[in-house]
Amino acid sequence: MKRTFALLCAALLAACAGTTEGPPAVDRIFVISCGENHTKNVSRWTPGVNAGKAHAFANHCYLIQHAKGLMLWDTGNPNRLAALPNGFTTPTGITQLMRKPLLESLKELRVTPADIPHVAMSHSHGDHSGTANYFAGSTIYMQAAEYEAVFGLAPQKYGFVAANFENLRNAKFVKLNGDHDVFGDGSVVIKAAPGHTPGHQVLVVRLPKSGPVMLSGDMLHLVYSWQNRVVPSFNFDLEQSRRTIDAMKEYTTKNGIQLWINHDREQHARLPKSPAWVE
Repeated sequence: MKRTFALLCAALLAACAGTTEGPPAVDRIFVISCGENHTKNVSRWTPGVNAGKAHAFANHCYLIQHAKGLMLWDTGNPNRLAALPNGFTTPTGITQLMRKPLLESLKELRVTPADIPHVAMSHSHGDHSGTANYFAGSTIYMQAAEYEAVFGLAPQKYGFVAANFENLRNAKFVKLNGDHDVFGDGSVVIKAAPGHTPGHQVLVVRLPKSGPVMLSGDMLHLVYSWQNRVVPSFNFDLEQSRRTIDAMKEYTTKNGIQLWINHDREQHARLPKSPAWVE
């Protein structure tokens, strides 16, 4: 009996050794500067405070290197802005700039749009979808509610620029109705986070050394917003936006996830920028 028990223990140990995890599925993430957005009155994003105060928002794209292929999260401001030293001022008073086109940043990494099989945007506003048309050959992951708004009869109603998606009408879309595990291994997970737009979403990436991070999109714009449950006055659904923040606070706390706020310049100043990377 003792010999049988010993053999069983040995077999179990061997089985466990045989299932030891290999290299992490996500190798690294490149944080790419994808423009800036300047305003003369940041109180639109922080209702009740900062009236008349100017502010510059950073803007980023993220290239995720996974064992099964590259994934791009957000596509930044339009490349054409790089030819405008003073940027372009929108009717709402936001001045958009693009110091270096996204395609140039990708070229530094020896990557072209054709090399990126997976693309998703947090949402469809112009500073996140400005170069989306270059990725018509990729699989694009979008919440169904966002897809209907983008390709419906009145995209402008949601602040979307239809021309940013013209080349994508025949692209391969994975239309989501909630959360989605992109590679099926839990390393890159899209989470529905509606409110800013009908189908806004965030991305959780499990990095091998830094641990899990959440890429915020425009769920919020500043660390201040996260700390004070503040949402912009122009969001699609204000109450839904607040519910999303509450849910994501609970989720990130429970799972030990760092939040990277896309537009917060001060927070992102601490992150290495492409062509360097974060592991």
